[in-house]
Amino acid sequence: MHKKALLACLLAVALLLSGCALIEKDEAVDRATEVIRVRDTVYTKGEVQDQVDYQLAYMSYLYSMFGMSYDPTDAQNIADARESVVNYLVEDAVKNQKVQELGLDQLTAEEQAELDQKIEEAWQSNLDSVKSTYFADTELEGDELTAALEAKADELGLTRDAVAVDQTTAFNQEKLRTDTVKDVTVSDEEIQADFDSKVEEAKTSYESNLSAYGSSVNNGSTVYYRPAGYRMVKQILIKFHEDDQTVIDGLNTRLSAQNTSVSTLTTSLTNAGVADADALAAQVTATVTPAEGEGDPTVTSTAAFTEEQSEDVADLATQLAEAKALQAYYEAELAAAKANAFANIDEETDAVLAQLAEGADWDALMAEKTQDPGMQEGRDTAKTGYAVCENFSSFDAAFTAAAMALEKVGDVSPKTEGVYGYYIIQYTSDVQEGPVDLADVREELHDSLLTEKQNTTYDEALAQWVEDANAKIDYDEMTK
Repeated sequence: MHKKALLACLLAVALLLSGCALIEKDEAVDRATEVIRVRDTVYTKGEVQDQVDYQLAYMSYLYSMFGMSYDPTDAQNIADARESVVNYLVEDAVKNQKVQELGLDQLTAEEQAELDQKIEEAWQSNLDSVKSTYFADTELEGDELTAALEAKADELGLTRDAVAVDQTTAFNQEKLRTDTVKDVTVSDEEIQADFDSKVEEAKTSYESNLSAYGSSVNNGSTVYYRPAGYRMVKQILIKFHEDDQTVIDGLNTRLSAQNTSVSTLTTSLTNAGVADADALAAQVTATVTPAEGEGDPTVTSTAAFTEEQSEDVADLATQLAEAKALQAYYEAELAAAKANAFANIDEETDAVLAQLAEGADWDALMAEKTQDPGMQEGRDTAKTGYAVCENFSSFDAAFTAAAMALEKVGDVSPKTEGVYGYYIIQYTSDVQEGPVDLADVREELHDSLLTEKQNTTYDEALAQWVEDANAKIDYDEMTK
């Protein structure tokens, strides 16, 4: 009886073990199941699932970089990733088959040399990434370091052979695209039509947002229409000394905080039913005592309300009075700091104005003296100047006002106090209203249209190749 029981137990264990082996074998078989066939190219369920898992992980990482959430277990996200992967694999197979069909995988000596260089650069880039990630503090050098990097790259699946395959595939597929679009051209009529469309679009845009033109010009963007009201100016900027700017920045930060506090407390009093928050706060006497050294000032206050107030309202009114006292204190401190900062650059600025008055060449003096990066040598705006109009929103209001106050081309402003220091501005030219010359933008229009037409041609050809390939896709098997 004991022997029968023992035999039964052993048989049960054997069946259990063999069942596990069968499960493992079934899983391997399942991963090897064909789910996509594109003529002679086959993708297995395991290959597709690995790509889907990678896509989901990548999307999750990408979303996290922007502080957003992405659920890789969500059914719709999985379905979207699967569809994306399937489309990619089918198109990749079709491209590779087309490359072979057209003989584009047969490279000339020059093409092979170019490909070899791309492979070497990609391989070296992989090794550099491995080094920065896994060997940042290594003491290995020379051949020993190289061997360690290559071994780690192999372990991660970043082998040189894999790099060569990827680069060769990309190289050949780019040859395919080039061959497909080689006869695409752009006519003069197409360029003219595109130009006319862009002119009308720009004209309409500037009617509702005049500053958009100046922003485009000053940023180096292509423009197609010049609206009325603009002029070009250059400037010699004499900036505040660094230590003065630091003081000003610190006071601006503190004043901004006080402005926020005043606004918040005023709103709180209004919400508490106080009709005139400022009048109530005025019944509190707040005194600011400057700190000794670099500490924060202190505020003391006494209240003498003309009418009885609730404890909460009285507290809010006292806080508002103290916030307004600190606000006034920082405003006065900021004004004094700016006055000191301007005084420290008066001599330098007056010397520049004196040189201009004596007939110094503007551009030469600007190149030597300006501290505005946009007016320094090598910048396009140093040659053309800045575009500016009334109420131009992208510049300091003091700069815009001084620039627009100049009466005629060639006039130079007096030194003008601004947020960065003193502005000295020259009125260099007027902007004539109307479309720009087609010749000035023709090349850019041609290249943009050509790229667009090439992309359309290639996409349409690829779609036709995919349709002709009649790929067999087993979505049901993929979701089992």
